[in-house]
Amino acid sequence: MIVVYDLRDPDAWRQAHAHRRLWGRRFSEYYFLDDDHVLIVFIPGGDRWRPWELVRLSWILNEGLEGTTAEYVGW
Repeated sequence: MIVVYDLRDPDAWRQAHAHRRLWGRRFSEYYFLDDDHVLIVFIPGGDRWRPWELVRLSWILNEGLEGTTAEYVGW
């Protein structure tokens, strides 16, 4: 899953950190697109982690992006 965060919004900055911690730093990569935008790639951990990843994914998408300038890009 790929999400772009607009860091000009203080809530998006906080959420980018929270989402990366939630998914696990080992299974996420971040790339700065410019001074104001960061892209985070959330990497699946394999079949063993799939049920838990679905829960975390729902938290990130349903609760985490509403009301901010973060944008879900896709898988």
